[in-house]
Amino acid sequence: MDIEILKNVPAIQEFFNIEEGKALPEGTRLFLEAMSEVTIPVGQDIVTYGNECDDGMYIILEGTTDVLSSQGTMINNLGKGDFIGEMGLINDDKRGATVRATSEVVCANISKNLFEEMAAANKKLYGSFINMLYNKTTKLVTERERIKSELEVATRIQDSCLEHDFTEFNKLDNVEIIAKMRPAKEVGGDFYDVFMIDDKHLCYLIADVSGKGVPAAIFMSMAKTYIKTYATLGLPLAEVATKANNQLCYKNEQGMFVTAFICVLDLETNEVKFINAGHNRPFVKKANGEFEMIPAKVNLVFGMMEDIPYKEQSFVLEVGDAIYMYTDGVTEAVNPKDELLGDAYAKDMLNKHIDKLSDVESFVDTMFEEVDAFADGAMQADDITMVYLSRQ
Repeated sequence: MDIEILKNVPAIQEFFNIEEGKALPEGTRLFLEAMSEVTIPVGQDIVTYGNECDDGMYIILEGTTDVLSSQGTMINNLGKGDFIGEMGLINDDKRGATVRATSEVVCANISKNLFEEMAAANKKLYGSFINMLYNKTTKLVTERERIKSELEVATRIQDSCLEHDFTEFNKLDNVEIIAKMRPAKEVGGDFYDVFMIDDKHLCYLIADVSGKGVPAAIFMSMAKTYIKTYATLGLPLAEVATKANNQLCYKNEQGMFVTAFICVLDLETNEVKFINAGHNRPFVKKANGEFEMIPAKVNLVFGMMEDIPYKEQSFVLEVGDAIYMYTDGVTEAVNPKDELLGDAYAKDMLNKHIDKLSDVESFVDTMFEEVDAFADGAMQADDITMVYLSRQ
């Protein structure tokens, strides 16, 4: 294979410490010259879980692949410059995952037998390979620490923005409210808020920011601040939504957006005015009935387009009624069969526990348990957030 092609691959330059304008070290040159070009058609395995490692190591030059676990679950994607099976050159373990071509893939390959023969004849080749492994491992550890640090920052931002003590709100006449969020491994941007606009108007909301990590957490903080700022000015709810949306659209170069369901309860008239900005519709239970999804029209999410008119809607939440709000981490929970929990199952799990409605915290904890039972050990892919208000 043309060694000049390999020398110009950034990942190869990085991991073999190839310096521009300088001659290749002998070991690196011998290793790269020993590699041959192979083409793998779409849909074919490059390496297969459980197989021997005799075919050695691959470097992807063109194309894309999926990395699959022993159960066939996708765990990563690889593309140009990525290495496959390098540890197979120096140990006798079988393949620990399957790498499958999702397009035609062109690779540079060196077999295990050829590597062993050449390494026995020239220790510099073996040394060059070990140095490459060291550089690759160091980069992976550094990247893992960076991601870990970023997720910790995102978690702190997210947690610091959320209310955890609802004692003051539960002192209101005929109101019991609780909100809880359980972040996923990759922190997203779920949030909720509960606050008094004035003596007789209680605002409560739930929302979900697109994306993960620190950017989502910062965008979440901004969205929460704008909504609360405009709401506490006493503006009509439709105007609150429009102004918050415009602020979130301003210089939103990353194209992030927020789905939100914002409610304002009039404690005297029992009317709830609300805005649905592309969010999951809540379930409401009337005093003598079961939970039903409310018939709410959907407006555009926040952050996508300026000067969008938002339609204020309303329903009545009287003493004895309750409302359950949630993010899509609930209805999009997945079990090991790749089945979604969905709206119908959510409704069933709510109505199955009507006997616990009077204890808001116990009820919400039970809903988390129901989601976990459905997931049956499958990884939580998204934040799960719930807001539950009961008129007692």
